[in-house]
Amino acid sequence: MKIIKKILFLIAALVVPSMIYIFLRGFGYNKFEIPVYYEDGVAIEGCDASDSTHTVQFENYTLQGPQLFYFPQWVNDEEFYRQCNRINDKQPKVVFTAIADSSNHTFIGNLLLVSDEDQLYQIANCALVLGQEFFISEPIYNQLVLVDSKKRIRGYFNGNELEEMDRLDMELDILKKEEN
Repeated sequence: MKIIKKILFLIAALVVPSMIYIFLRGFGYNKFEIPVYYEDGVAIEGCDASDSTHTVQFENYTLQGPQLFYFPQWVNDEEFYRQCNRINDKQPKVVFTAIADSSNHTFIGNLLLVSDEDQLYQIANCALVLGQEFFISEPIYNQLVLVDSKKRIRGYFNGNELEEMDRLDMELDILKKEEN
């Protein structure tokens, strides 16, 4: 009787983990997707209507891979730059693009110059859709906008929030896999 119990225990010890492995394997590959914002377009009063989908457009500026856009004059906390530098160290191929006037000297990465405050708001509202369906007239502080290589907005992140910057780091990894 003891031998039968031992054999049953041994079989259970081998079969149960095997069954768990087969069960979990049946769920397949884990795949995460990052949403594409405004695939059907977005109408914001004061902005030109674009084609059927919303893509980020700048004159004489081409995107090469995922980019993070931000407005340095709308940064009001040093934590923003610490978090951006942390992401830049982990993801050196991701381009940070500052949208600023020529008087701004604090920035990470490329610098996309604009002529005046009105042009800043035009870019924030119409190109990067910071107001998200309404026209903003005041700065949105410490904001990063993730744009993929197809010029589609993939996310908005508060640069002061550690959790959001960690989410950005993960989404950049997912976006790299998606684009390859």
